[in-house]
Amino acid sequence: MAGPDNGKLSSESGDSDEPSRFLPPSAAFTGYQPFPAVMNLHSNFSGVVNALKTFKLCGATEDDFLYLVEAHYGFTPRGPLHFGPGYYLRNGTSLKSPILAATGDEFPLPFVVQLFRPKTAVKLPPLDQEKNPRDMVTEMVRSTTSKEHGVAFGFEIEVGVKRMMREAFEWRKMGGVSSSSSSSSNNNSGQVEEHADAGTRYTLYRLAPGHASRPLSEVGPSCSTSSASSPPVDETKVQTVADLVFGNVLNWKHPFTLELREAGLTRELGERWALMVVMTSLSLYFLRQAGKTNKTTVTAAQKLHSK
Repeated sequence: MAGPDNGKLSSESGDSDEPSRFLPPSAAFTGYQPFPAVMNLHSNFSGVVNALKTFKLCGATEDDFLYLVEAHYGFTPRGPLHFGPGYYLRNGTSLKSPILAATGDEFPLPFVVQLFRPKTAVKLPPLDQEKNPRDMVTEMVRSTTSKEHGVAFGFEIEVGVKRMMREAFEWRKMGGVSSSSSSSSNNNSGQVEEHADAGTRYTLYRLAPGHASRPLSEVGPSCSTSSASSPPVDETKVQTVADLVFGNVLNWKHPFTLELREAGLTRELGERWALMVVMTSLSLYFLRQAGKTNKTTVTAAQKLHSK
């Protein structure tokens, strides 16, 4: 995969007031291979240890093994989540591969007990490729509720290929779906793989296409949607960029199917965005397992932490 240019901020537009909206082109995805349009999370039955603590992130079929997902239970401070439970995405297909990204609760101390917070951490590679890969950027996924959209999970991330800006996105819970109406995906051989026992669908919306969520000067290593006031969303301009379909909450064999759509499918949003979509899908899986995606729980967490 070709690496990005490591130069200064591009001046292609010629507009003197435009560059502040964009990030340097060195903001890059550092995974060993790009993400395909369709991804499935499967259990890993290659051994006793793997079956207990890992999943396989695959393409359209289970034979297309892309990345290893490791469950981190927080018993030890190993990895970027320290004592917090969550998931690590390994930059390869084994536990020996380095950690590429993480999502879950971030606890620096052992045995920390916290009530559900309406924020979940996502840790990504640093924007500058010259930095230590362990100096991860912390993004936040914020759980919210509204009369219009029910339960939603919002975040910001850098989008684009040559020039990048931060944009706002939101996973919206679309309710239950039946097996017959669940999304189907064409694999490379033209065969269709259906998600068995589909239970819940989430749709990812690009809230303000082409508009930066915040000026570049406000973007820092730990910035998140929760730290900035969000402008009103013009629902006539939002774009659907991904679908996520979960099976039954107890379905360990095939937990979910993720499918990129429209601008996400054309790759114009970039590989860093695709990585964030994968990680927020794991965030939702993490929250769903703990019963933290239902409206009652999210509403209670919002009220508790708004005081």
